[in-house]
Amino acid sequence: FGSPGSFRTENDEVVVYELGARHLSAGFAGEGWPRCVYNFTPGKGGRPGDWRQFDPTFAKKKRDREKARNESKDEGERWGREYELYRTDLRSGVHLELVKDKLSRAVREIHTEHLQLDTKPRKACLAVPSLLPTPLLELVLRVLFEHWQQPPSIMVLTTPILATVGAGLRCALVIDVGWEETVVTGIGEYREVAQRRSIRAGRDLVREMKKVLEDATDQSKSERKESTRVTFAEAEEVLQRMGWCRPQSSGQFEEDASKNAAAKKRIPLPSGTLEVPFSRLSDPADNTLFATSSSTDASDAHELPISLLAYKTLLALPLDLRSLCISRIVLTGGLSHLPGLKTRLLNELQQLVSTRGWDAVNSYGSAQQHHDRILKERSANTPPPTNTNKPHQRPPHTSSTEESDSHSSPPISLSPTKKPLQDSLPHHQRVHDDIKDPITIKAERHTLASKEQRDGVARGTVRGVDTLGPWTGASLVVGTMRVKGVHEVEREEFLRHGMRDGGG
Repeated sequence: FGSPGSFRTENDEVVVYELGARHLSAGFAGEGWPRCVYNFTPGKGGRPGDWRQFDPTFAKKKRDREKARNESKDEGERWGREYELYRTDLRSGVHLELVKDKLSRAVREIHTEHLQLDTKPRKACLAVPSLLPTPLLELVLRVLFEHWQQPPSIMVLTTPILATVGAGLRCALVIDVGWEETVVTGIGEYREVAQRRSIRAGRDLVREMKKVLEDATDQSKSERKESTRVTFAEAEEVLQRMGWCRPQSSGQFEEDASKNAAAKKRIPLPSGTLEVPFSRLSDPADNTLFATSSSTDASDAHELPISLLAYKTLLALPLDLRSLCISRIVLTGGLSHLPGLKTRLLNELQQLVSTRGWDAVNSYGSAQQHHDRILKERSANTPPPTNTNKPHQRPPHTSSTEESDSHSSPPISLSPTKKPLQDSLPHHQRVHDDIKDPITIKAERHTLASKEQRDGVARGTVRGVDTLGPWTGASLVVGTMRVKGVHEVEREEFLRHGMRDGGG
């Protein structure tokens, strides 16, 4: 009788997918990391039985073809196109049928070689960017539903919220340094409150690294005055291995930089060995992400530096949420692990807050005098600070009745046109505070009880928080917390009606 029954309830396995512009991550819910990260590269598009990569001349021919393509007129449009699954601008020549074929092949390889799934239907969770175009989202859902695994339903979640969950937070400022654009999102109680975007991201960063490598040539090449063409794969590998971001300019750094300016790094490439100064390897991050070589006043709204972009996103948040998000800055994305990037971003954001404050207007122009007059009126309404460090000394000729009167009616400087600001004074010392209703008394009692908890919450200071990533956040939400998503697409409804009202 002590043996267990033959029938046991098994927990349903949930497959978690994370879709990016250049990769597809997959794994099981409840695990800490994905089982597979499938990168979309030109080598993944070969047919079965294609053995060209074993030909000794294949690498040279492939390199020559890529050089000729880079030297064409449409180099900016074709840059990195073979290493992408899609582009958010569907008007730039994105072939949805080709995207569908690439995604179908990636899903089939992930299921058979890495996850090793059987024909049992399993629910799925899909993590996508916030503003993924509807045709692309519908295409991804159709590929997953029409696969032989046939999930009964797919829960759709956004990556900024999942990055917040992966950091163990409820409110955060998520800075996603992606491949095509950098997205800054303000999260309040797991809801996207404000969002801004910039084109300063990974694709332009790799292009800048390519220019740095092409400018630095070997001695033998320089003597013969031959230019070195660098391919996309070589520039990306150098960026991943040796790219870094220099700290914010200061006196000590200038001395260190002058000492290390002569230090050069030898980079072996198929076309030859390059000698690049180590300080030049940080120029792509400075010029692309922080726009140190150009003026921010001349930049459009879609090409702001990431520090100014984060500052403007904080300005768009409500005051109470802003004080929480500024102390919970989460940096995620493919380039978030660039050495020195997080420190530089936090320092520049702190400098912007200290110099500009929280005023949305950068320059008042001819209205500066009117603005100064308003600031003086505000300062006149603020009560004088009370000195709590020094003990209070009673004047020699003061009676007890005069002392009680001084406590009951504190001196507050009033303005003839504005109501006095009395937030810094206790309730019993405020002007016209004679009515005490039960709701006010209960609110005061609750405020005193929760004061210690509110003081323990970090707010108002620039601080960064590490995250485990969107995929781990989705695994935590679906596998451990068992949270039901708001946008859950049913297979039968989707195959019958398609996308309806953005929710399937």
